[in-house]
Amino acid sequence: MKTKRHILIADENQYVVDILVQTLSKDFKLTVANTGQEAARLLIQGNRFDAVLTELDLPFFSGLELTKLIRMSHLTAQTPVIILSNVSDSTTRIDCLEQGVDAFLSKPFNPLEVKAKLHAVLRRADLSSQNTQDNQPLQVKPESKTPWTHRSRIVSMLLGDMAVS
Repeated sequence: MKTKRHILIADENQYVVDILVQTLSKDFKLTVANTGQEAARLLIQGNRFDAVLTELDLPFFSGLELTKLIRMSHLTAQTPVIILSNVSDSTTRIDCLEQGVDAFLSKPFNPLEVKAKLHAVLRRADLSSQNTQDNQPLQVKPESKTPWTHRSRIVSMLLGDMAVS
């Protein structure tokens, strides 16, 4: 059986948290933080999450500050972040996206849309990490022997003196 992806939910509104837990718990393993400070502490302690779903206006440590913390660490920099907020001005939403947020959903929200958005950003994150691994440069060790028995001019040019006849 496939293991569930681990999502951090950071929101102080218990009603919102309850709706998200009810909607997402079948598909995801969930950890809830009621303040931005609590969410930051979980991240700093080394807890790994596949995605973070956060309110923008959290007490003590905003969702945007949480996003910046996530983007600062090479261990969490690729973690998708989705903001849930009742902020209506596009300037704030644009600023969040420019600061590293992957998606912005307005409150009130459809919980099924939140679930679909989480699946979408996780799918994109999986493809991105797969492409990063696939695009790694080929490492040729000097002591390794090539599979070619005939030393062609092209192989010689590519491998230099490492090609073995």
